[in-house]
Amino acid sequence: MAFDNNTTKLTKLSNLSQNLSLPTLWKSIAVSEISASSSKQTEREPPTNIRHLLFVIVGSTRTWRYRRGYIEPWWRPNITKGHVFLERPPGRNLLPWPQQSPPFSVNKDIFIANTKFKTQIRLFQSLQESFKKASKETRWFVVADDDTLFFLDNLVEALDRYDHKKHYYIGMNSENIWSNAIFAFDMGYGGGGYALSYPTVETLLNKMEDCIGRYLGVYSDLLSFRCLADLGIDLTLEKGMHQIDLHGDISGLLSAHPQSPLISLHHFDVIDPIFPAMNRQQSVNHLMKTAKTDQSRILQQTICYQRAYNWSVSVSWGYSVHIYQSIFPRNHLKRPLQTFRPWKNVKTPLYTFNTRRVTNDPCEMPRQFFFDSVVEHMNQSLVTTTYKVKMARSLPPCFDNGNHSARNISQVRVIAATIHKMGDGIECCDVQNVNSTEILEVKIRACHKDEILA
Repeated sequence: MAFDNNTTKLTKLSNLSQNLSLPTLWKSIAVSEISASSSKQTEREPPTNIRHLLFVIVGSTRTWRYRRGYIEPWWRPNITKGHVFLERPPGRNLLPWPQQSPPFSVNKDIFIANTKFKTQIRLFQSLQESFKKASKETRWFVVADDDTLFFLDNLVEALDRYDHKKHYYIGMNSENIWSNAIFAFDMGYGGGGYALSYPTVETLLNKMEDCIGRYLGVYSDLLSFRCLADLGIDLTLEKGMHQIDLHGDISGLLSAHPQSPLISLHHFDVIDPIFPAMNRQQSVNHLMKTAKTDQSRILQQTICYQRAYNWSVSVSWGYSVHIYQSIFPRNHLKRPLQTFRPWKNVKTPLYTFNTRRVTNDPCEMPRQFFFDSVVEHMNQSLVTTTYKVKMARSLPPCFDNGNHSARNISQVRVIAATIHKMGDGIECCDVQNVNSTEILEVKIRACHKDEILA
């Protein structure tokens, strides 16, 4: 078999030699061999997985007692790698340290002697200590606050799209225009989390002391952004990372998530619980129930219509279902309802995305249902999520559309495939009433060719 391969190669070389000069021929052979070798090396490298990530979580002994509840639901003991960095050793109230939490590490005093700026540079202390502890398989350092909720499978999938051997700084800016204007529109916000490739951290730490001296007094996110920009490393945006520089009820935003995998959510301390009749911790645990089933699908918006009743149905999988008593096109429903308030009371425009106003008009506002339960049907490769009506607000019928009220609907069942392929674009759905019109059933499917959602 080897003889046949060599014969084939010689035949090809003979044919090439008739048309190429000798130096050109040998150059072509060398380039071909190098290319083949490089291709084999690329093929041998395994895809990025969770063990290639090292988390750098900046925490505090003052907040960890209640913020650990935001970390533990997604942290996987003995699988996820990293530390929560504290400003001082934990006291008796935090000990013994729980096994389901990330291990802790206490920041050491490095870089500068001036204690006035210790808070500003704690991130870089934590990053340097993490770099020293990194293993040979570490590809990415993921920086976050101690009140950030991650969706690990989606994070791994996102980072796998990038070459970890190159300089990458991956994150997202703020939802709030004021925050971006004060700091930078092209800065990664640490609350939403950002990822630095191994070469990026290595380069950053080599120049860290000079950079801190140049920007002394600047806080960590802005400091890292400025230092990386000076090194020629700019931010790569990932829409699924959410700083949540908002206040109040963010259900409008979560019900119209951009068509991108959900990677992180931040600022749970300053927003309302994301599910009715639950506290913040209960809400986080409840959301993670669907995340354990299929992270790639969570919060992905799917829109369909019950045209006999002039209803539009918008599904935010694993979180909510909205039934509108009017027909609205997708370009309208993909805009979040402005249920939330801005981070600061400043002049408009407030947000980096378009919103829809909240009104009392039953033709414009939805009847809201929130995630209640999930059942996975392994033999059929299907998952059913159930959503129940929010009782806080009674929505009258929309008389403009023939008085087809959605008031009788008490529950929505959504049936979908267990594996969601994000790269295939948006999904569509079909909707029908069952069980004496009290339950609405939605079946998510692939969109037909050139299907118009309007």
